[in-house]
Amino acid sequence: MSDKNYDIIVIGAGCGGLSAAVCAAKEGKKVLLLERHNAPGGFVSSFVRGRFEFDISLQQLCGFSQDAEHGELRQLFDKLNITNKIEWVKIPEAYRLISKSADGSEIDAIMPYGIEEYIDAMEYYVPGSKKSMKKLFELADEIEKGFNFIAETNGSTTLKEKRRFNKENENFVRTAPYSVNEVLNALEVPLKAREIFNAHWMHFGIDCDRMSFVHYANTINFLIKYGSSIPKNRSNAITMALLGEFEDNGGEARFNSHVMRILFNDGKASGVILKSGEKIECNHIICTCSPTTAYAKMMKKSDIPVTAVKRTNARNYGARGACVYIGLNRSPEELGIEDYLVYITDSADTASQYTLMKLIDTNNAIKAICLNIANPDCSPSGTTILCLSTFYTDNCWANIPPEGYFDEKDLLAARLIAAYEQKTGVTIHNNIEELEVATPVTFARYTGTPQGTVYGYLGDDWDSLLPRVMTEATDCDTKGLRFCGGWGAQLTGVDAAVVTGRNAAFATIADIDEERSINNE
Repeated sequence: MSDKNYDIIVIGAGCGGLSAAVCAAKEGKKVLLLERHNAPGGFVSSFVRGRFEFDISLQQLCGFSQDAEHGELRQLFDKLNITNKIEWVKIPEAYRLISKSADGSEIDAIMPYGIEEYIDAMEYYVPGSKKSMKKLFELADEIEKGFNFIAETNGSTTLKEKRRFNKENENFVRTAPYSVNEVLNALEVPLKAREIFNAHWMHFGIDCDRMSFVHYANTINFLIKYGSSIPKNRSNAITMALLGEFEDNGGEARFNSHVMRILFNDGKASGVILKSGEKIECNHIICTCSPTTAYAKMMKKSDIPVTAVKRTNARNYGARGACVYIGLNRSPEELGIEDYLVYITDSADTASQYTLMKLIDTNNAIKAICLNIANPDCSPSGTTILCLSTFYTDNCWANIPPEGYFDEKDLLAARLIAAYEQKTGVTIHNNIEELEVATPVTFARYTGTPQGTVYGYLGDDWDSLLPRVMTEATDCDTKGLRFCGGWGAQLTGVDAAVVTGRNAAFATIADIDEERSINNE
């Protein structure tokens, strides 16, 4: 048994866990960070094949402003003292969408950063859309103010704060119960403009008939207004900077330390047991794995409150990820690749496309990222890194028998490469030097995430960002145990994971201070 007296144990060194650990350590708490792998990062890390280094999942930090005065993630990184420890590169354009409209016409739209520039581009592709798009972004600004209000009041639900919120954020309140498409229809945004605006839905894993308008509008507003960036030296730069700051503030990190059991005593967390058999006592734990995993594999049934079981069982898993990582022996210029991010779908109707993505054979959707367009030095001169990602809206890979698994991986790569070449007109198959395929099975094995989901719990209409944020403080069912990361209130993405880590840290610190105050009375 460890004889050290820790204030907090953080399980998992993904971005959420690292953020929680750093925030707690900076507040003077004695923190132990436990990670089962030999390096930090989780999904936010990279691997090498031949002369290419591929990021596992990080493709852009949406709304990460080069201006220190803007962007929640930028401001948080500044407070954590890691922004200046990382060299950043800006992504040149928002995205390109290649798809087919519900009216049968083809869509090929390249959308820029900058609100005015974005609205002008939309008017070019969809004449007559300018007026409604202006209204849309004006509304998005109001949504941003509403979320800022919630953040500033820490989600306070006092009657005084409710009245103030309702008075100052009327349009936020009006639109909060509705989906993206319901609000776009009410604003009379033309069909094709809606489809182009909705292109970013693949980052959320839920169609725009169900996705929360306030969540999507706020994210897209941030993206278009502030742009997005990536670390020049891969996503490892973020996790290593967070780890370094954690250790500089007195934190202790232990790798190859797999937590097998979370211990409880009289209904309150009391420590953990590692795979090695070591027992470490601690009354406050922050966990980055899914609650489903924790409840099913890491806790005794008698230690799990009924409310926690009901909440978890009511939720569905988000999208399951897959990616074809490709190293090409020609430069982007030689190949004819001009775009950093291209969404390629069979249908611009997100609900229809969501249905197609339930099955392997009907899913041809691609999120294509060419890292060299933003970061020309990311691979050797005269080469290209291209990643073709997709996701599945059901657990279809579970139906693949073990003996057919590798053949199915080959078919996935061939399918996505063929679709990319057909839709973009860019030929790549003759220039492939390195190729690696990750399926939901790969992600499940590597990260331990159920079914290989990379999107946490599905952000369905009843369980979207706003309901989660408003109930975040009361969702701590078990004393001494909180969760963070992609399964938390902020839903998915690196920025969301970092924010949930911060929130979990400060909520846990408040728990500690309250206990000490009671004990001193």
